[in-house]
This record gives sequence, C-alpha cells and structure tokens, in this order.
Amino acid sequence: MSAAPEFHDLVEVTPDIPRAGEGSMVELADGRILFAFTRFQGPEDDARASIVACHSGDLGRTWTEAEEIVSADEAAENVMSASLLRLQSGGIGLLYLRKDSRTQCAAWARRSDDEGATWGEAACCTPEPGYWGAVNDCAVQLADGRIILPNEVCAEVWVEDEHIEAGCAFSDDDGATWRQSNLVFVPRRGVMEPRVVELRDGRLWMLMRTDRGEIWQTCSADRGETWGEPTPSGIESPQSPFVFTRIPATGDLLLIRNPIARLDQGTHQGWRTPLRASISRDEGATWINERDLEPDTTHTYCYLSELFVGDVGLFSYYVGTREVPLQTLRIARVPVAWFYE
Repeated sequence: MSAAPEFHDLVEVTPDIPRAGEGSMVELADGRILFAFTRFQGPEDDARASIVACHSGDLGRTWTEAEEIVSADEAAENVMSASLLRLQSGGIGLLYLRKDSRTQCAAWARRSDDEGATWGEAACCTPEPGYWGAVNDCAVQLADGRIILPNEVCAEVWVEDEHIEAGCAFSDDDGATWRQSNLVFVPRRGVMEPRVVELRDGRLWMLMRTDRGEIWQTCSADRGETWGEPTPSGIESPQSPFVFTRIPATGDLLLIRNPIARLDQGTHQGWRTPLRASISRDEGATWINERDLEPDTTHTYCYLSELFVGDVGLFSYYVGTREVPLQTLRIARVPVAWFYE
C-alpha cells in the first residue's frame, strides 16, 4: 500500500482575508514550489483582489508568507485566476484575469526569466471586447511549443440570459502575442471553465463545465485553432470546475471532479462534493480506479490546481460548507501510487 494523502490548510478565512484560492503551482530550478493564488477582500467573485505568491521547500508541507505579485490596481474590480506555466524556453509564464465589470474581463500574460522574482510587461491574451474568463491553472504548452489558454466569453455575466461560449487563445511566440480560436456553445447557460489535454495522436481534447448534469467535450485537430461541435462526455458532474491533466510519471489521464449532479438542487445543479479522482489508461475511452480524495460530503471542494513532482501530486483547492463554499485554501499531497490502488 502507498502512503495516504496528506492535507495542509494554507489559508483559513478571517475578517482580513475572507477568501483565498484559485491558484497555480510551478516547480522552480532550485526545487522549491512557487504557488500563486488570489487573495480577496470579500467573498464575492468581483470583490477587490490581488494575486499573491508563496514558496515551499518541502513539497507543499510548509509555505512562506504570501507576497503580492499582481496588484488589484491593474483592474477596476480585481485580478484573479492565476495559471503558472513552465515554458519550454526556460522561463515561467503567469496568466491571469483583469476584471473591470460584468461586461469587461480580459486575460493577460506575463513572463519571468528569474524564477518568479520579477515579472515582465503584460500582454493581452483576449484582444476582443467582452467578458472573457479562464479557470485557474488551465494554461498548457503543447509538444510543439504552442501555448493554449482555454477560455470562455459572454456579453455580460450573472444575468438571466447568459450565453457563455468556450474556445481557446493560443500563442506561438511564448506568450508575446495571441490569437483566438472559434467558439462553441451548449444550451442552456453555455459551456464554462474549459480545460485541455494533448492526446497521443496529436488532437486536443477539451472538457467543459455545463449546467446539464454532465461535462461536455469537443476536440481540435489543428492545435486549438478550430474546435468541433460539442457533445456530452457521459461524465456526471454538477456545474463545477475540475482537474483534467496527464500524470507525467505514468502517462495516464487524470480527472478529479465532483461526481454527483442534482439538477433540482442548489445553484450549481448539485453540491460540489465529494472530490473524486479517476484515471484513464486509454486516452479517455474509459475511466477506472475511482477514489474519493475528499469523501466528507458535509463539505464542498472546488477550483483545483495540480502539479506533479516526481512521484507526488500537489493539489490546491477551496474547502467550504454548503452555506459558505469558498472558505479554506487547502493543499493536498498525493502519492501517484494512491491513484492506482
């Protein structure tokens, strides 16, 4: 039997920090882990917020005090939803959102060439106007070097007639300039918070949150420039984000999600609980080894990030209650072997 997962609560809510999360991790050249996340001044998605970062020298067990790396002053409302990406050219990419209003939000990218000590000038990833979103920790770099930022867009968020479409921004020059793919849509509310993996045959596979009780999917055969008509994946889930990635040590796909949808329950078609992992050894044709990383259904879990270092997976996510779902920011250290037991 492998060692059990370890859990470490990094930030617990206080009046001074009512919400902290939606982060991303990257391994530094000296072996430390850099973790960037959003520190809010209120519980709402549009509350004032900055992006802060801390470090761990013991693979996620302990962390330094967080320091601001992107000021809230960059946007009228907040900056949030960080993705850190180790670039093939050696630097580190930081992608995040600048939120100005319910009709204006854009994704931006910065680069660090000194292991996160400083960050260069920002480049806009979403040049067209609109409310563009991207879930935390979603940026990927393809084998050929193209950077993919899965995204979503609508004219106005949190209104009755939302029409949310998904696609991706992509860059072939290490994040200096960006282009946008076509967009796909699924009635009713739309498709949200997409994540992408590169399949062994070269296609890209995108999974998307919906309000239909399951995750929907689409594929691209041209490195993310065009996406096909979305279809149901058959993977049950409430309206909730998920982790969708490849385990480097084994090459298998990993999906971590909230597995139970109740279309008549809650604002997200079910509570975001428990937190369940499954793996696929056949590029998503089947999913096996379902295990609950967080089995306690009196709590909710969402907005994960992941980083694999050797035979250990590090995950960050919110832990809350059904009444207050975005409370504690938790770090889980999970041996890769645990997913296969």
